[in-house]
Amino acid sequence: MSGVIVLVELEPSTEVLDVGEVDVSARVRWVHAAAPDPDAPEDPGPVTFCGLDTADLDREPYRPAGPGAPWYPPSQRTRRCPVCEATLQAR
Repeated sequence: MSGVIVLVELEPSTEVLDVGEVDVSARVRWVHAAAPDPDAPEDPGPVTFCGLDTADLDREPYRPAGPGAPWYPPSQRTRRCPVCEATLQAR
């Protein structure tokens, strides 16, 4: 699917590893999709297809390989945003 910028919403971890030490790694909460910005096609527009502000999300380098390829990274299949998914399917 062309014309889609993939973004991730991260869920920070606050697991304490040792006294005074915190795991600052993050895991993916949801994978979202946004239309490209018309003025800068490599950047996402201001909001995702589900209405989230793209400035609050991280860019995912994944790009669909071609027609029929999923818009989301296959490894994140269970994390895809259902609203973004429904919007893309309706297009």
